[in-house]
Amino acid sequence: MGEKKDRISWKVEGVEKTFLEACLREVTINGREGSSLKALSWRNSNKHVDSLRRTPLPYPDLCTQLFEGATATSIHSWGPTSTLPRPTQESSQYSLHDFDDIDCTQQETVGLSDESSAQSKKRKNTDTTKSQNKSKDKGKDKGKDASNSRLLEIGEDIATVAKIFVEKHSSSNLDACMEKLEKLGWGIFDPRYTTAVALFGESADKRHVWLTIDPAICENWVKTVGAHYGILLMDSDEEIAFFMLLCCYWLNLAFNRIGRAIDNDSEMSGHQHTQELLHGTSTQCKDLMRLSREAYVLLCNHFRRNNWLQSSRHISIEEKMAMFLATIAHNKRFRIIKRRFQHSTETVHRCFHEVLNAMMIFAKEVIVPTNSNATVNSSERHRKLKEIFPGAIGALDGTLVHAVVPADQQTRYRGRGKGECFQNVLGICDFDMMFTFVWAGWEGITHDSRVLKEVACNPTSGFPFPPPDKYYLCDAAYTNTRGFMTPYRNTRYWLADYRRRRPLTKEEKFNHAHAQLRNVIERAYGVLKARFPILKRMAPFPFSVQRDIVVACFAVHNFIRKCDIHDELFMAFEENNAQPQGGQNDVENVHDMEWGSQGNEYMDNLHDQIANQLG
Repeated sequence: MGEKKDRISWKVEGVEKTFLEACLREVTINGREGSSLKALSWRNSNKHVDSLRRTPLPYPDLCTQLFEGATATSIHSWGPTSTLPRPTQESSQYSLHDFDDIDCTQQETVGLSDESSAQSKKRKNTDTTKSQNKSKDKGKDKGKDASNSRLLEIGEDIATVAKIFVEKHSSSNLDACMEKLEKLGWGIFDPRYTTAVALFGESADKRHVWLTIDPAICENWVKTVGAHYGILLMDSDEEIAFFMLLCCYWLNLAFNRIGRAIDNDSEMSGHQHTQELLHGTSTQCKDLMRLSREAYVLLCNHFRRNNWLQSSRHISIEEKMAMFLATIAHNKRFRIIKRRFQHSTETVHRCFHEVLNAMMIFAKEVIVPTNSNATVNSSERHRKLKEIFPGAIGALDGTLVHAVVPADQQTRYRGRGKGECFQNVLGICDFDMMFTFVWAGWEGITHDSRVLKEVACNPTSGFPFPPPDKYYLCDAAYTNTRGFMTPYRNTRYWLADYRRRRPLTKEEKFNHAHAQLRNVIERAYGVLKARFPILKRMAPFPFSVQRDIVVACFAVHNFIRKCDIHDELFMAFEENNAQPQGGQNDVENVHDMEWGSQGNEYMDNLHDQIANQLG
């Protein structure tokens, strides 16, 4: 009979440390994109591992090493209600190529796999493909680099000539040279005098030699040096003409190298195209900017009235706004926009960021908490739902917006196992689909409950806490506490769950009514992403610019709704029950956010009270 094996207990000292060290080795070998950090991997390792994962460990330094680079920091997050200036990139402000067709360093989706060898092969194939692409790019850029090198050499030569030219005609020590020459007693018509003056104008070095040599040998020096350099001397007019010819040659070479040939040769200028948007058919604005002409005109007038934008000499406010909206409405590159509006890429780039900065001021005005609880476009069914939840003043939820980040930072932005990078955006909207609070820029790996907790506890965020007797409707990803009402757990909730079978118990009736009323924020997000496809596939801007684009989209959304303009997208989503963006992972770690036992007890009692009325 074999010996009885000792049963390993996680309470034994040193077991946690051994387990963490093993995780570190696995991450070192297989990387963070494998199955080592997935929830399924923890559960399949050992039946005690899952409980250990949810308890504090006595070795925080090892945990820091394990999850280094994989935890959210929110250093780039910001919202228009914040009292602090929005964070920006530490690098240079913006590049002309920040919206060009460049390598986004966006890695391909890595699926969940239990075999580390398969993951290693994928990484090797990816590295091989990247190296091949780099070699091709190097081959394409080889001729370009040679031409640039030649151009720089000529530019350096011209800079050298310009320096000599300036030094040659500088009068820093010319007075001292003339004073010494006068002491020698040579007349102004003496050949020695005129030769010495010519040598003074030749270079600063000759003036320096003249001042240092003994007066007794000045005459011999003038004769010797003058005879040697006399044939090279040019008068002032000849020197200036020579320098100008050299500069013209370099400019001509640079012009041909850059290729600034006029490629914007359309018969319709940007101004004419803008006038066509303002006075042409109504469908042109909708096709180009995804909003009606009425909303476009009101938006431009609002920016003009508040002096947030000014017309330049050749570009009006309407044209700047049209270029900006066309970019975010169709996720177009600057090269496409420049040909449509007949401007250079630099001009389009400058106008885009000018409007984007103005949009951040605009967002502070239109994304604000509302005191009124009335809904402008409410149906009879919606009013009945509001009677069930009389204290509800809005719906709260997070959404994922596609993001482009450097390869060494992508671990923090990979959300919900999709393999792509996202930023997590927290939003609150009223029952008229107007957003009353937006906070963008959190890493996609962050759980929704943590985003809410961090933002709500941040005194500079301007988070709009509901009054004591009011609350926001939230899904199961959040904690059921005072001010935030969630559905019953372990009970059917999503609207799709009730399509084939009606609610039976009081808990199901409560959840069904809760989901129908909370669905307003899903519809609001649906309108937002349908209007601005750039939120589904972001362009390779710096991340701070990506965050500002998200805030700008929310601001334009609110403006259209606030002006009560007839909009086809709002009409389409008015009664459409949009499917939620959450999933099964949303219910993980919902108790991480603790608001206090009293708040939880208060909302649980309110839960039961409403459910009893429905039952």
